[in-house]
Amino acid sequence: MFNRVTPPPINTNLEPVASKRSWWRLAFSILTFLIVVLILGFLIYQQKEQLLSFNWQFDWLFLLFSFLIFGLDLTLVVIVWGWILNSLGKQINFRTHFHYYCISNIAKRIPGTIWYIASRVSLYNAVGIELRKTSFASGVEVIISTIASAIVSLIFAVQILTDYSISPLYLGGVLLLGAILIHPRVISIMLRRLNLEITQIHYRLIFQWLFAYILIWIIGGILLYMIVNILYDLPISHLGYVIGSWSLVGFLSSLLFFSPSNLGVTEVGLSILLSAILPSSIAVVIAIFARILLIFYEMVWAGLSYTLRTGRSTPA
Repeated sequence: MFNRVTPPPINTNLEPVASKRSWWRLAFSILTFLIVVLILGFLIYQQKEQLLSFNWQFDWLFLLFSFLIFGLDLTLVVIVWGWILNSLGKQINFRTHFHYYCISNIAKRIPGTIWYIASRVSLYNAVGIELRKTSFASGVEVIISTIASAIVSLIFAVQILTDYSISPLYLGGVLLLGAILIHPRVISIMLRRLNLEITQIHYRLIFQWLFAYILIWIIGGILLYMIVNILYDLPISHLGYVIGSWSLVGFLSSLLFFSPSNLGVTEVGLSILLSAILPSSIAVVIAIFARILLIFYEMVWAGLSYTLRTGRSTPA
């Protein structure tokens, strides 16, 4: 007689564990939101009289400029993203990259990084690019962007760091770590570990991506300057400070990329930094206005990308 083999017990506790993680993420997001509201509310309360008595403007010309600059910045980001992904294997045209980036970029606004990554992976999987390749390219993109934001911060935001008693050496440490992670040999090792097709990635290519992202962060700071001037007449002499504030807040957001929620970090950071050149209550309004306007621009460009893509695919 053969001994009866008892199958291993089925783990029925997976659902409760997943549920606990979901509740933890939700609780963390709610707590983050409440902290953000308290900080922004305090900044407004400090100078509420100035906010109530302020003679608001709305400059339509700066609104147009900001929309065009956003489009330029978005185009450069998509070019670099497509460049990174195409260097790992299958070639995809710019129009497809642009459409996929605009669609997945909207998912970035949902608390939790998983939605952004999942949407991007799903879109590229439909055209035959496997999950590992898209995820790896996304990781390279995040590292390149973080290094670039640190470099721009060291150029434009050293005074801001010293004003808040923060040593620029912290940024230098991130630069060193990032330089190790994007070293061609390190990238080749990771590609082999992931069983991905190895394409020759050299220093020249990495420096080109890095230079492009430095330009992207600077243009992003110019975009923020344009948005400020929609509501508030800010002298051009403050442009460097605004660029530094944008890159510094972007650097912090990049470090929190994989956190359960970084909801409100950008608004709080910009509100605090812009308070050095604006009344704090007005800085809060502009920071919130910038977030709303950028989300609107993202939706507009996503709609345009969808229209262009479906228009090209429709037979005459």
